[in-house]
Amino acid sequence: MAGVAWAPSLADVARHIPTRTRDFATPGSDRLLGTFSERTTPTAEQAQSDLDAAVRAITAEVGDIPASDVVEAAARDAAEWRAAADIELAYPNRDATVQVARDLDARAKDALARLKTVLAEAGSGLVEAVPVWAFPDPPAWGDDLWL
Repeated sequence: MAGVAWAPSLADVARHIPTRTRDFATPGSDRLLGTFSERTTPTAEQAQSDLDAAVRAITAEVGDIPASDVVEAAARDAAEWRAAADIELAYPNRDATVQVARDLDARAKDALARLKTVLAEAGSGLVEAVPVWAFPDPPAWGDDLWL
């Protein structure tokens, strides 16, 4: 996704689903290209669309990603797994593909959870929906009011 420094490349996503980079344009070829192109299913344009959606989903879930090597790496990893799961589910070519997509989805959810942990440790990310209440000790005279 343009303008997002931590966004993964198509080759990063392809590492998780290498068989999707098979050269289908050359009859009889079993060559894996290592990234998406016009010779693969999905094409580079289609895969980029899924990757952009994954980056937007990660940002919507956790907020802006601060400039930190550790946090950006965790965000990149989460987006890679999310895009790989979405691509695998979007282009099924056999029944087993659905199970592979489920496995990839589990990995994507684990990566998102790791990202949230890294953000919490860095003191960043969106505030949780559940409030945290704090009641400090009352002053000494506060306990005597109701006596």
